[in-house]
Amino acid sequence: MNLLPIPWMKLKLESIYNVNLYGNLYLIFNDINSNYRIDTNSLNTLLENHNILVDEFHPLYLYLPMELNNQIYKLMISFKDLYHENVYIILGGYKDIYPNLNKLDCLANLCSKYENLDSIVSYSYLIDSDKTYEIFTSLSDTQNIYINPISSCSISGIVLNYHMNQLNPNNVTHVSFVNLMDYPYNDSFIDYYLKRLTNNNNNFNYNF
Repeated sequence: MNLLPIPWMKLKLESIYNVNLYGNLYLIFNDINSNYRIDTNSLNTLLENHNILVDEFHPLYLYLPMELNNQIYKLMISFKDLYHENVYIILGGYKDIYPNLNKLDCLANLCSKYENLDSIVSYSYLIDSDKTYEIFTSLSDTQNIYINPISSCSISGIVLNYHMNQLNPNNVTHVSFVNLMDYPYNDSFIDYYLKRLTNNNNNFNYNF
């Protein structure tokens, strides 16, 4: 499991969503084809190595995709076991993937499949996918990080500003889970990339 600080992405999100964001933003992802075992000790070491403090005054917000699998579910449980009420687990998805559902419907469907999910998840959201292209191409073009385009949704979660009720929002840590692509130029990547290039409303730029 890897953790990557991406302060420049926070600036990108502020630009494309026209919001003010606070705290520190990280990506968390697994190596491709890795059989990494998720446990609390490994996660604790991972965050300590990045000098990330999590307590009642320094909450952690973990953003994950609605498209759960066993790995993501174990990751959620491990974070919750490790940080208890000091971690907020947030599931997000794109509206066009769930056209006939709202966020509560999506969460209810997941709760029927994963035990105790309702006591683990703090928030859920569905957002428009119009910023997908700018986010995932920003990672690929400037950092050579190739994520599944749908993973852009977990990065966008920070703009919802769930942390604004905190006394000091600058003490917040945001961690977005993303899925890496096993081959950076597969059909899905190329399709999203071309859509970004032809998007008339695109305001993407590299000047950060």
